[in-house]
Formats: sequence, structure tokens, C-alpha cells
Amino acid sequence: MAEPGSFNSPGSEQFTAPDGIAAQSGETNCGLQTFAVARRPADMLLVLDRSGSMKETPDGDDDDDNTGTSKWDLTVPALNQVIRETDANVSWGMKLFPEGQDNDECSAATLSDTIHVPIAPANGSAVIGAIAATTPEGDGTPTGDAIHAAITYLSALATPDRKYIVLATDGEPSCSPSGEGQDDARPYAVDAVRQALAAGFPVFVVGVATTKDSATEALDDMAVAGGAPRSDPNPLANRYYLANTQSELVSALRAITGEIASCVFPLTTPPPVPNNIGVKLDGTLLLRDPSRTDGWEYTSPALTELEVHGPACDRIQGAAASDVQVIYACEGVIIR
Repeated sequence: MAEPGSFNSPGSEQFTAPDGIAAQSGETNCGLQTFAVARRPADMLLVLDRSGSMKETPDGDDDDDNTGTSKWDLTVPALNQVIRETDANVSWGMKLFPEGQDNDECSAATLSDTIHVPIAPANGSAVIGAIAATTPEGDGTPTGDAIHAAITYLSALATPDRKYIVLATDGEPSCSPSGEGQDDARPYAVDAVRQALAAGFPVFVVGVATTKDSATEALDDMAVAGGAPRSDPNPLANRYYLANTQSELVSALRAITGEIASCVFPLTTPPPVPNNIGVKLDGTLLLRDPSRTDGWEYTSPALTELEVHGPACDRIQGAAASDVQVIYACEGVIIR
């Protein structure tokens, strides 16, 4: 049997089909490779709004007297919980916006290209620590510029992993190159999110305890532009992930990380016979499914990775299944 990462062409060795492989009549020489594959992690950049309005309670009142729970105090525990839960499968990083405090709203001092926690594997504790070290004291909401900074960073990030942005904000963008004002800031932010998707970085939008109609419209527009809107059969439902309580925010974040928790598996080498490979989940053979609804399919013509879809992916994401194997076989070999 060939070692993982290699393939012996027909005739290079005598091959007798092992358990699970039945050779067709006349096929006795074949190279075979069976190997366990590890999930490819996802790179996730959290773009977190720390504007002063995050000190308000979900109903929009200031919480200076500490009589209620602020949006910030709802957000932080939920983020911490989900980041801890997903640290093994998601490489986290974070960009805070706006920056500093007591600056003029939408001034240059409120936004830079700084990535406050660069993306890295097993990075959850670093992100949690950085969140704990900040407070919601920023002036203005330069959402568009924050997304542009995220695009610049992710474009230069040399990892093979799929890359995503989670934008967590409580309100409508208020800053654009033309200065203050939602009329210009909103289309500027939507266009920035659209550019992120075009660059290969889908954007999940989480509206943290927002109830304003104008903010809802802006968040929906960004969610659709980001290519990762919340799925709902109701055409009138919000397309962004709305979180009015800590438990709702946890659920929203879990749904997002569940979508990106990788069911993508890199292949050691492209298969020599692309139409004759087998993918087994805990010993059960999955069918190839070009419709990408139930089974597996290659992610690109390069044949360097494949993705599991549907109920099988649900089992992987829910930790109900743990072992994924890929079998390379030659023409004339039936994989069982």
C-alpha cells in the first residue's frame, strides 16, 4: 500500500484489494492510498464595535448608573463563550473600532489599520484578553474603514485557510471619507462589505441589541452585501444576526461559527483518478454530490481539497463524527 502523500501507478506493485475495496474483473494491479485527513481550520477576524453607544442598555438608555445590563456587558461574555468553544477549529483574530477615546468623532485618530490581535491558531485566549482590556469609549462608528482595514490584513495573510469576517456592531455606520453623517457612511460601509466578499472574505453581520429601524436597514444591507446573510424562509425576516440578549448572541455566534467550522479537508496530493476516490465518515462511504446538499464534492478544479455537505457535515460540526478518510483508487477498482 502506498504511503500517505504518494501514489503507485498501475503496474508498479502487485495489489490485492483489501477489505472495503473490490477489484473489477481483470484488475489485479493498482496503486492505492488511504489516509485520514484533518479538518482545515477557518481564519476568523472579529471586527468589534466599541463605540460609546455600546454602554447603553438594549432599549437605548444610558447605563451610567449601572441599573441595567449594557450592550457591551451582554456582548463580552457571549463572545468569550463562543471563542472558547471554537478555539480548536477557528483561528481567531480581532480588529477593534473606533480606536482611542475623547477624539473628535470620525477623526483620523479613531481608525487605523492596526489589527489588535493577529489571527493565529489556538488564539482564543489572546482575543478574550484583548476584549477584557478594552472599554466601549470610542467616538463615532467608522464601520466602512474598519472593514477596509480587515480586507487589507486578510489579503496579506499567508495561510491556506478560508477567511471570514464577523462584524459585531450595535448601530448604523456614521463615518465616511466625506466626514460625519449616516447618509454617506451607510453606502460607504455597504460597499466596503461588498469589496470584502469580492476579495474572498464573506462577512457575517451581528447586530448587537439594536432596535432602530434605520440601523436595521443598514445592517440588513451589509449582511446581504457580505454574502453570508442569515437564512430564514420569511422574506421579511432580518438578514443579519440579531442579538438582544446574551443567550441570543451566543446562539447567533454559534450559528455563524457552525457555518464556517470546517467541513473542508485538504488532500495530500490531487488524486490520480479524480472520479474514483472514496470519502468515508467513521467508516461509512459518502456519495459524491455535485449539488452540494448531501455528500462530498471537490471545492475547485485544482482537486487539492474537498468539502463534506449536508447531514454528514452536521455530524462533523456537532462532534458526532470524528474520523474522515479519503481513499484513492485506480480505474476499475470499486471502493466500498
